[in-house]
Amino acid sequence: MSRIANYCAVCGGGLIQMQHSGRIRPYCQACQQPTYFDPKVAVIIFAACDDKVLLIQRAIDPGAGKWALPAGFVDYDEAPEEAAIREMLEETGLQVEIRELLAVFPKRDEGLADIAIAYRAEIIAGEAVAGDDAAALGFFAADQLPPLVFFPSITLVAQWRAGELAPQS
Repeated sequence: MSRIANYCAVCGGGLIQMQHSGRIRPYCQACQQPTYFDPKVAVIIFAACDDKVLLIQRAIDPGAGKWALPAGFVDYDEAPEEAAIREMLEETGLQVEIRELLAVFPKRDEGLADIAIAYRAEIIAGEAVAGDDAAALGFFAADQLPPLVFFPSITLVAQWRAGELAPQS
């Protein structure tokens, strides 16, 4: 995803491209402020039970029609763990407790996140129903997985299939 800024957020002046802090950035000559683009941070929830992993089918692009672990963006005012719990409820109707941090992924595909933080979670309540940007959801055995999208989901599900990411009891 490209990021563009034409006007200064501080004074409203026009921006030019200029070398600053080690790279070319939008820069305001009027108030001498560089523009820094913050990374988009997403959270991913790995929840497995009864030898099956929970996946959602993407309703929108990128990846519409393919399957992934439940995930979503962290809002500016929430902790990543809180975002993971919120996103899981929005996409699946399920309430979870975070059990552990699994991995932090850099951008490696066409997903919209620059950084993805993956958590293992335990389902504690709720009724599984697709919501938000999920067209469907399901629990899948290792030998019955649908087509997956996004590097973090593909990686974590592969680790689970290989026995490297066993369900937590």
